[in-house]
Amino acid sequence: MDAVTFLLLGVGAGALYVLVAAGLILIHRGSGLINFAHVAIGLCGAYTYWELRELRGVPTWLAVLAGIAVSAGLGAGVHLLVMRPLRNASPLTRLIATLAVMAGLQAAMQLRYADSIYVRVEPMLPTGAVSVLGVTVPGDRLLVFGITVLLIALLWAVYRWTALGRITAAVSENLRAAAALGLSPDVIASLNWALGSAMAALATILIAPISGLTPALATSLIIPALATAVVARFASFPIALATGTLLGIIQSEVTYFVPVPGLDAAIPFVVVAVVLLARSKPIAARGEPVFRFASVGTGGVRARYVLPVTLVALLLIWGVVPIDWVSAVGVQLPVALIVLSVVVVTGYTGQLSLAQFAFAGIGAFVAARLTVLGAPFGVALVLACASTIPLSIVVGLAGARARGVNLAIVTLGLAVTVEAMIFNNPVLTGGFDGLQVGTPTLFGIALGAIATPAVYASFTLLVFVGCAVVVGNLRRGRAGRRLLAVRSNERAAAALGISGLGAKVYAFSLGGVLAACGGVLLTFANPIVTFGDAFTPLRSIQMVQEAVVGGVGWLVGPLLGSTLDPGTVGSKIMEAVAGSPNPAWLTLVGAVILVVALLQAPDGLVPLNTHLLRAGWDRVTRLFGRSPSDRPLAARGVLGGDEGPSRVAPHTLHVTDLKVRFGGTIALDGPSLTVGPGEVVGLIGANGAGKTTLLDGVTGFVPLDRGSVLLDGLELHTLGPARRARAGLGRSFQSLELFDDLTVRENLLSASERRDPWAYLTTLLRPGVPALNAMTRAAVQEFDLGPDLDRRPGELSYARRRLVAIARTVAARPSVLLLDEPAAGIDAAEAHELGELIRRLADVWGMGVLLVEHDVELVMRVCDRILVLENGREIATGTPEQIRMDARVIESYLGGSTSPVEV
Repeated sequence: MDAVTFLLLGVGAGALYVLVAAGLILIHRGSGLINFAHVAIGLCGAYTYWELRELRGVPTWLAVLAGIAVSAGLGAGVHLLVMRPLRNASPLTRLIATLAVMAGLQAAMQLRYADSIYVRVEPMLPTGAVSVLGVTVPGDRLLVFGITVLLIALLWAVYRWTALGRITAAVSENLRAAAALGLSPDVIASLNWALGSAMAALATILIAPISGLTPALATSLIIPALATAVVARFASFPIALATGTLLGIIQSEVTYFVPVPGLDAAIPFVVVAVVLLARSKPIAARGEPVFRFASVGTGGVRARYVLPVTLVALLLIWGVVPIDWVSAVGVQLPVALIVLSVVVVTGYTGQLSLAQFAFAGIGAFVAARLTVLGAPFGVALVLACASTIPLSIVVGLAGARARGVNLAIVTLGLAVTVEAMIFNNPVLTGGFDGLQVGTPTLFGIALGAIATPAVYASFTLLVFVGCAVVVGNLRRGRAGRRLLAVRSNERAAAALGISGLGAKVYAFSLGGVLAACGGVLLTFANPIVTFGDAFTPLRSIQMVQEAVVGGVGWLVGPLLGSTLDPGTVGSKIMEAVAGSPNPAWLTLVGAVILVVALLQAPDGLVPLNTHLLRAGWDRVTRLFGRSPSDRPLAARGVLGGDEGPSRVAPHTLHVTDLKVRFGGTIALDGPSLTVGPGEVVGLIGANGAGKTTLLDGVTGFVPLDRGSVLLDGLELHTLGPARRARAGLGRSFQSLELFDDLTVRENLLSASERRDPWAYLTTLLRPGVPALNAMTRAAVQEFDLGPDLDRRPGELSYARRRLVAIARTVAARPSVLLLDEPAAGIDAAEAHELGELIRRLADVWGMGVLLVEHDVELVMRVCDRILVLENGREIATGTPEQIRMDARVIESYLGGSTSPVEV
């Protein structure tokens, strides 16, 4: 009967997940956002309820209403003051904003209730024992479930049958159309934020008598609620009810039958990870928006600057700075090292990880355990850094499918799970007594942060500088360009032969090593290492916060952002200004700075200041009549040599009987074609005929239901897009899909550089001098891109960007080049020049070209053969003369004309 007892107890816990998830669904329906601050907003209402009821004697019903009202107003305020101004920002930027709100609210609660940070709350509902199915359980658990069922039924009815539901659906499906009909998206979003936040307040008020009130609930409760909402696709209240209830039951039963510490916390993480990964695709689909990320620095690390600055810093540590400030430096630099790991994972690769401090904790845990077993500090440090690689690889593999917000959910769940199963397990960590690690020693030098803080600060400084140089080398090397290409546009990177999977696994692995190193240095500052609350998920969120404030793509950013961490130089500055404030003040200040930065300086403070300094320097140099940008391109080593194009490896593309289905719609049904070396084959048809789908099928971006794709004798249908590109199949995109974060030169380099895996190691030490190879220089000259090499694509005209897109594909030396509407958006003269370029690619370079184009005159002029599609089927194939006279083509493609096509 114990199983029944825990089942009924789990029903009560699951009901609370359902209430929180219902609020997440309401907010997502109204604004399309996943609000990570949801539980934190609800906790503000719960603390209000507790204070009014138990400290000020307000009647229970009035305290409940007041708590709900506080959360509802706070939710609406967050939307109006933070999220609405960010409505045109990328989803990742808005997600980071909700994380900042979450961290800020948790800090505010810590400050407001400093003496009551954890409180037990008297039950609000009757707790008398109730007999059900032959067992006795507390009655409040069943009442909570009953309340939840009634509320979910009410929400389902309201959003299904009332005007509010219809208006919310209209706004969520088409924001502009709804606004055109006179529906205010802001009013609807604010109302849904208020209602959703009210649900969070009610849930936390109901859970308070069971778990107590603590700000940590903001992270521990959000994961099971997110798991519930994810399964319900942030849309279905009934599915959320079933999922949350089942989740609570499973957790309760596992707690009883499998007494492994923290395993119950891991279950929601497993659920959300499995569901998200199953629903995600290995590569972004066509039409998915490509978002702008924060700017990225050059990664330039000049020895003539780094060495003197490091030497000056060491002199300050040893002879000028007071001891307590030196100790603060010894804390800040390890934190900066963890933030540096965010630069690699998020800044360079675009993967939002909320688990970097968990990796730091894993490194600290492994190093501490090894030290307890007698391992020297240097050995423990190296093995601790290496220990994170297996888990980093797993997360990188998850990142190959889960992107953006979904990956953030998965990594936050990982952080919660690691905390519950490892850091809060006294058997592993020693509990309150911790692990005795003593004073670390390296090469006979004692690195005691307490006895010799200058030695420890110097050591952490040298480690940080070394790691920053390595990360700078990565940014400047060809491995870094691969990461940035994947970050900027994963589809385009794959089309150039860059493996998104390899880039992500590498970034997470390197990020894990850096985080682990920082975690070891941070914890070994004390002779006794305790875990407990040291490596909470909130700390991982703070690492992202500090990275974004400083500049998530810049090497100096971690030094600036880490000042917002407790115990660092920022703490000393705040102490000098305001006495000895609670460390939560730094978290609150950091959250406010982050929100302001997202609104005013989304790239961070370092790039903002760099931009201002550069602008000032340019003004000064102009006074002397010269600017660095005035130097000719040749003087900067951009071009060199006058080699003409060499012919590419001759391969023939054979496409046979392709069939592609999207659900119940057949997009392609049986077309076949052959493209040989030096041949231009045209592919025409009306909009929706299946032309781009054919290119996607050939290059591996959509799966085939039937058919074969051969490059000479090599069967390509089992290969992914990147491997097909490396085999000799190149393509451009109708929407260009350039790497907007990179210059034109870097775009070309990313296409033409070797794809050797060793670059991920060698460029860390020797990034090399990026030089355009002979084939790429020939492409630059062929497309007249010399004046544009140091510009970013966004600075060029549309016609120039189209040429860059083609030149980038050509720089990869494909044997067969697939061009998707290259003449779209350019005038007749430019189209004529483009036609000559395409013809030269075939005649001079020896490429086979498959040209998809609506410009019939261009197709007829440059193509050797033409294939015509209608509704996914081949209706004609032949020479331009044959196609021009084909009656069916005329009828289908020219809208019923009975005369031949005039060109």
